[in-house]
Amino acid sequence: MSRLWPSVRSRWLPWYRTRPFWGGLLMCLGGAELVLTTWNGLSMLPFSGTAGASAWLLGSLCLVSGITTWHVPERRLFPGVLALMLSLVSLVAANMGGLFLGFLLLASGGAITVAWTPEPRTRKAP
Repeated sequence: MSRLWPSVRSRWLPWYRTRPFWGGLLMCLGGAELVLTTWNGLSMLPFSGTAGASAWLLGSLCLVSGITTWHVPERRLFPGVLALMLSLVSLVAANMGGLFLGFLLLASGGAITVAWTPEPRTRKAP
């Protein structure tokens, strides 16, 4: 195990540093929260019908936005703006944005993704 950690870390850090990881993670968590809130129903609030279908649609789109942000970081603006728009739509269409937690996660993830800029590449001295 001690030999495995440096290998995993050496591959993880460059990948992690070259993309808006936290924005994508928050978008995925927000989308999962929208879906899971309707799926579980919180036992006291059955979410079905239009609100349930909207939450599934919005949540899956936000999950795709978060994954797209990780895999194509140079095209981060569209998924980030999409997540911001979907977070606002979720307040009305999906049970107050997944009881406000999904809204907050999506809005934060979208804002982080839109604001993220890649580090400038530096040339190594010959």
